[in-house]
Amino acid sequence: MKVGLIGLGRMGEGMSRRMLKAGIEVWGYRRNYEKAQEQFEAGYISGCTTSVEGLVQVVHSGGGVFGDTSRVPGIFMMVVPAELVEDTIDELLSFCVEGDIIIDHGNSNFKDSRRRAERLSKLGIAYIDCGTSGGVYGLERGYCLMVGGTNTAVSVC
Repeated sequence: MKVGLIGLGRMGEGMSRRMLKAGIEVWGYRRNYEKAQEQFEAGYISGCTTSVEGLVQVVHSGGGVFGDTSRVPGIFMMVVPAELVEDTIDELLSFCVEGDIIIDHGNSNFKDSRRRAERLSKLGIAYIDCGTSGGVYGLERGYCLMVGGTNTAVSVC
């Protein structure tokens, strides 16, 4: 499995490191590319990109979770502040394709999550609301994930 992770602060980095240990390929994006490059060099992510567009391209490349190498749907995780979720989704939508899955690991209001899920569903993109807690200790102890989404998208992830 390969995922794209937007947001490589303390929480995002810890999540990436846990996924790497589980054999998941994690490509990351953060606005500060130099810090993302340092995380790559430290082995905390599989690779990093300079843009959201680049992240989507690399996640879509090669074999994916659905086994169709001609058009590989991607899984994109957002670990961004609540006030940036909408803008981040809008940017992702410029490059996503039908079948992709977007996971919001923030603590958005459930009404916003429902609205986003309905909007993305009309585009053929699944939205998972996955409030996450565990902080910096999540790297060692794991995270508490409060998941909401379609059965299909949740089972894939």
